[in-house]
Amino acid sequence: MQKSLYDLSDNEYDEIKKMAAVFFTPKQIAIVLELNIDEFVDACNNTESKCFIAFEGSRLKSEFELNSSIVRLAKSGSSPAQTMALEMYRKSQLKLNER
Repeated sequence: MQKSLYDLSDNEYDEIKKMAAVFFTPKQIAIVLELNIDEFVDACNNTESKCFIAFEGSRLKSEFELNSSIVRLAKSGSSPAQTMALEMYRKSQLKLNER
């Protein structure tokens, strides 16, 4: 039987954060936690939802950590990291212009 989003414990929110931090999708997380997939995916897209905060916050924190590592390596002379950093910069400029 699938669990309701309303019955998620603090430990389960911690699990959501851990899985989001390694870039699991909302669908994958719902399967692991035995949640209704559609409900959980909807909750992860609702900016007012506790699931959104747990999922998106952890995902973005990991993205930040990866980007920081790439920039640090680029600044120390790594050619592959410099290429990646330039691509990250280009993508960020596009995102800024989307506003």
